[in-house]
Amino acid sequence: MQTLPLRSNMRRDIEFDIPFSVYTIGTDIQIPITRLSGFSAKQILFTFSGSGRFRRLGQDKWDILDPGSCLYIPEGLPHEYVSLKGETWHVGYVTFVERREGMLASWGFGASPTYSRLADIATIFPLIEQIWANSGTHEDPWLTTEVLFSLFLEIKRQNQLFQVGDTPMFHSRLNRYRESAVESAVRFLHDHLNRSITMTQLAAHVGYSQKQLTRLFRDELGQTPLQYLQHIRMQTALTLLNEHTDITIRQAAAYVGMEPTYFTRLHRRMYGYVPSQR
Repeated sequence: MQTLPLRSNMRRDIEFDIPFSVYTIGTDIQIPITRLSGFSAKQILFTFSGSGRFRRLGQDKWDILDPGSCLYIPEGLPHEYVSLKGETWHVGYVTFVERREGMLASWGFGASPTYSRLADIATIFPLIEQIWANSGTHEDPWLTTEVLFSLFLEIKRQNQLFQVGDTPMFHSRLNRYRESAVESAVRFLHDHLNRSITMTQLAAHVGYSQKQLTRLFRDELGQTPLQYLQHIRMQTALTLLNEHTDITIRQAAAYVGMEPTYFTRLHRRMYGYVPSQR
């Protein structure tokens, strides 16, 4: 692994309008470190080869950092890490500050340490190298922040979160994804009321099969995706008709992507009378 000596940048947490910025960056053969008061910025440590171990001060349990691992340590957290006996521990690191605290918490970069295993650690070094090349004396704060965000995305794409020591972690990724699948589908339906949306399109949008997505909708909303779509289309059309007396039934139906005849028939089935009788 190529060594990239430490480079540091001005703290941008109070300058410009950058949401988060790189503080230090580099790669190295890691030496033992103990920080009684923690570090002043958030840290991400990547293991390229060899192995190390990490623990929060005051805990007996050590967490092993194998090749392909990614360790996040929040600022101000007392900790220590050291290579395993007889191993040369090659690491890459980036530390960063946030202009607005908590922006990245839902991604695993919050108040607690997180440990993840990356599917392809080789994709990380080019991003570190690009940040490093634009840091230091000739720092480009906007570019380094842009690449740092790309690094966050790459970690998010690859990672699997585990528990670090006794620190409670997030709910399982599967549960989080199931919840977000319905939310994403609902948002998509609301955004495209006027379009002809099929279950194939909706399922592809959230990355689930039609059968899985239908089951999730039934579990969380008590109806199928298409039933939910009909419901919000009808509600939207009726709101338009009630609040805008000059709008026609044909126009209201077109606004929510329905044929006037079908809209009238569905209205009769749902409410017992045709919309012209409202």
